[in-house]
Amino acid sequence: MTKRINEESWLVEFDIPPMAAQPDVGAGQAPGTQPGFPGSPMGGEMPIPQQGANPPEQKDDLAQDPSAPDVPDDFGDKNEDEGKDFEVWRDNYYKESIKGDTNELLRLLKKVRDRKLEPPQKKFVEDNIQVQLLRQHANILQVSKDMRSMIKKELDRNNPATSLVEHMSAALEKVPYVNDCYIKLFGMGGQKGTYHRYLITSMLGGVQVGSGGNKEDIIFNETEYSIAISTRFNSEFGNVTLGNWSLKEDDPERYLKSPELERLESGSPEEKDVLRRRVVLYSIAEMYKTRAFLIDVVNDDGTIYHLGCDLATCLKTAYTDGKLVVRVRHSDESEAIITDEGQIVPSIDLNIYYVQETGKMDADERPETEELLFIEQRDGQLLLSANLNVIKNASSAITGLNLKEIPYTGNPSDIPKISRNIPSATEVLMRQEG
Repeated sequence: MTKRINEESWLVEFDIPPMAAQPDVGAGQAPGTQPGFPGSPMGGEMPIPQQGANPPEQKDDLAQDPSAPDVPDDFGDKNEDEGKDFEVWRDNYYKESIKGDTNELLRLLKKVRDRKLEPPQKKFVEDNIQVQLLRQHANILQVSKDMRSMIKKELDRNNPATSLVEHMSAALEKVPYVNDCYIKLFGMGGQKGTYHRYLITSMLGGVQVGSGGNKEDIIFNETEYSIAISTRFNSEFGNVTLGNWSLKEDDPERYLKSPELERLESGSPEEKDVLRRRVVLYSIAEMYKTRAFLIDVVNDDGTIYHLGCDLATCLKTAYTDGKLVVRVRHSDESEAIITDEGQIVPSIDLNIYYVQETGKMDADERPETEELLFIEQRDGQLLLSANLNVIKNASSAITGLNLKEIPYTGNPSDIPKISRNIPSATEVLMRQEG
């Protein structure tokens, strides 16, 4: 999918001709019929039209396209065909998700549920069945309709995470019952991440494709674009895992011009330091340029914080504005490598600090600043290590960050009851109905 994504944007955009009107259960648009659907990681290649060029002539009558994807009758029965057939089915499922028709999506999922599937394929089907079952709940569906309507009318395609959090918070404030689901998640222990993804995907009307790892967890599809979303759920801010990252040997050549490369090699220590920091920031930004992070944190008092983070935009703009600085650190616990000469060279971990004014003046009558930990690299992992106060300050000063706060309005004594109002292991494991 990344081959079809413009380097200057989070989202894929296509000049797609208008289509005949179709039912819009979830406030999404009708799917296009191009073979390389932008929301499908498995879709075929599709050339991106030059800006301003006319779209190719559409010879087929789109109004006559079948309303449901055509899945082969023998899908899954032949080992040599099952993988290919599943990808065709999944590509069509992505397209169908644009409409947001829960009943039709459930029908498609159950149509292949009992076929012979590989474990990742089985997980895709089962995860999205849970998502669609959630969407059948009236309160979830109401939130979803509101969210999808707002997304359709107003979305910052360069910073989708900030828009999604804005619309999600506005929709959730109208339905406190659904908002309380975030408090319930704490009672689920190690399963809270799984159910958090189900909840977010069901409200968006998206497709779940991952499980909180290094890649995206949700794909939200529209006819002209798709958004790759990673979800995180924590009990507090600090040490929120973003994923694995390491500096590559050719990164300087990718992000510096020839004169800058020469200065990196033979310039002054100050010049080298500035260039090294820029390479680090741009390398991280490049890795996450097509990812929107939705991070949720629930305090003990029931306050829910929704953070939208477009990490690439956040890092680049904040660095340019002098709001972020990179520092290297050595630790006795850091990993090390052995060179060809037999030397043991320790790996260098990185800290990225948010630069904040203290409100005081220094000896030269300039605003005094302090550096507060924002992101750190630890053993190859990137962590959003900023605490709540830093997040609040940074979100008001950095493009690509949006923090929304929803206080709990009920009786505080009800919070433990809500968090424990979940199925017991007996109900889950010993249930008899299929």
